[in-house]
Amino acid sequence: MHERLGLRVRFALFFGALALGGTVLLGLGLWFGHARAGGPADGYVIAGVLAGCGLLGLAAWVGLLFDSNVARPIQALAADLQTRARVDIAADIDEAPARYLGALAPAANAIHDALAATREAQARAIADRTAALNREKAMFEALLRDLAEGVVVATLDHRIMLYNRAALGLLGDLGLDRPLTAFLRSEPLTHALDRMGARAARGEAEAERFLAATDSGDRFLMARVSPVAVEGQRVGYVLIFHDATEDLEAHAELDHLFNTMLEAVRRPTAAIGALFDAIESDPDMAGAMRSTFFAQLRSEQAMLVDRMNQVADRYGVATTRRWPMPAVASDDIFDALTARLPEDLRFEGGRQFIRCDGFAISELLGRVIEGLRADGQRGGFVLRAVPEGREVCLELHWTGAPVSDGQIDRWLAAPLSAGYGEYLGRDALEGHGTELWAEPTETGHRLVLPLVAAAAPVLTPADPRPEFYDFSLPRAAAGTLADRPLAGLGYVVFDTETTGLAPRQGDEIVQIAGLRIVNGRILRGEVFNTLVNPGRHIPASSTAVHGIDDAMVRGVPDIVSVGRRFHAFCEGSVLVAHNAAFDMAFLKMKEDRLGLCFDHPVLCTVLLSAALYPHAEDHTLDALACRFGVRLDPEHRHTALGDAQATAEVFRHMLDELQAVGVRTLGEAMARANEMHGIRRAQTY
Repeated sequence: MHERLGLRVRFALFFGALALGGTVLLGLGLWFGHARAGGPADGYVIAGVLAGCGLLGLAAWVGLLFDSNVARPIQALAADLQTRARVDIAADIDEAPARYLGALAPAANAIHDALAATREAQARAIADRTAALNREKAMFEALLRDLAEGVVVATLDHRIMLYNRAALGLLGDLGLDRPLTAFLRSEPLTHALDRMGARAARGEAEAERFLAATDSGDRFLMARVSPVAVEGQRVGYVLIFHDATEDLEAHAELDHLFNTMLEAVRRPTAAIGALFDAIESDPDMAGAMRSTFFAQLRSEQAMLVDRMNQVADRYGVATTRRWPMPAVASDDIFDALTARLPEDLRFEGGRQFIRCDGFAISELLGRVIEGLRADGQRGGFVLRAVPEGREVCLELHWTGAPVSDGQIDRWLAAPLSAGYGEYLGRDALEGHGTELWAEPTETGHRLVLPLVAAAAPVLTPADPRPEFYDFSLPRAAAGTLADRPLAGLGYVVFDTETTGLAPRQGDEIVQIAGLRIVNGRILRGEVFNTLVNPGRHIPASSTAVHGIDDAMVRGVPDIVSVGRRFHAFCEGSVLVAHNAAFDMAFLKMKEDRLGLCFDHPVLCTVLLSAALYPHAEDHTLDALACRFGVRLDPEHRHTALGDAQATAEVFRHMLDELQAVGVRTLGEAMARANEMHGIRRAQTY
């Protein structure tokens, strides 16, 4: 039975027994004295009652002091030591509450320091042994992030284990452990996987190709899928894809142009043929009639030429769209030319950015400069990039003999480069939708090549999403969500800032932020954070707390738009918040307007804290952060993202604590939290 009694209860029973025993002994002593001395008993009774009450009061007072200064500090020290034994916390134990316990608190800190030193030594040893692995990992991450094609690795049940920057740009806000089918139409992928499985059964291991649309339907992706096998067993698949939307549009447009051309040619050609037949069938045709037939022939021929020119113009536009045109700096092209042709070639002017194939333009200009130099009649070559409205003209100036259009055409008629096969210089000009010509200047001559101007590319810092792969995702567990282990679940830890504390009286959300926890890791690159237009005035008292005023939310989306995006962000996750009932009340009130239901499982760090630390009197976010050594930045406190980040750190430590006390599934955690629901009203938040 003593194992079921807490330390404070046992101390209370001890002092209660001490008071009761003292009172009994006092009564026996007075009775014995009265029996020996005799006389009236009233004095003995009064003395006994007063002494007994005093003894009981003294025992209660000493017991309360002992509870406050000994029992509770011992429990707090024990909890702190247990927490540090389970969780790596750097902060020292607060010795102030245990100041009357002598050397016990310093001894506990000594144990904590020794444990921290041991963990640090282990961490150093592990870091030393995995240095080579980390180098390989860094190379792998850099290579994968910068691949031009999108790459996604998923489990057999379509949960994302890896994605790169290109995949993020093509599919949207991907996230680890989120279903790939939420971003990509599932039917083509499922059929491709089935075909891949059938081929694997026949001993064929080639990738399966297919065309799929994004979930929104605004892009088409050309994809290939390959299996991922470990020891002969399929554990997932690799999906590699690129945007085929423009290719499909261009292909459709070219098909349309071809059909248009056939229709445009068929009637005039048939008419011309009929007119020739009529002329040939009547050699003695009158002159007036013959003139009419020839006039009709010329009309049909002109119509045919006009329609062919229209189709040719549209074909040129279509092929120009398909040519790869990144933004290229003019001095990069000029540097390539001066490295290839260093003699008597310089460039002047500032840097301009051009939409072009830099290699093709460099090869084209290099071919022309070599031709101009060939006969030795020209020199003083100068390259310039001159902005003119929406174009940048690349100009090559020289002194000496002019150049004819025929010479330029001969240079453009040669293949551009071995790397481009039979593609000619003239083809490159047509692909860029431009022309090259020569003209005289006041000091000599120049060649002019106009190209489309481009804005200077925006240089971005390193990829802000460092957590883009996790190959150790737990396997999807069978059974209901409540039976799944806590470690195998995905979480969205969120917080809201509002106009006030009463959603039923018209208060609204002004900011909402959340971040995801997957496989025990806080994914700081997968963050939801936005202001919300509440559609009403924000009181000054609320602005004083979170710093958001009416001007800051003017023009930002309302709760309908933000709520739907947040619902998609939370798909398949357990929601976690500090005092979750408050935040969920605001979301639940908007379900009718959103047309969505926030029916996710919800965990509250306040209730979990009360379940894990029943002796603690303070379950505020600041108190929990102090307990787990989580640093709260004062500048970000009482902002939705700052509080969500602090809550996520606290909850990540709580997951280890729950595991240590035998709470392993979501259902068990929710049951423990519900047991503490009655305590919630007595706590401060």
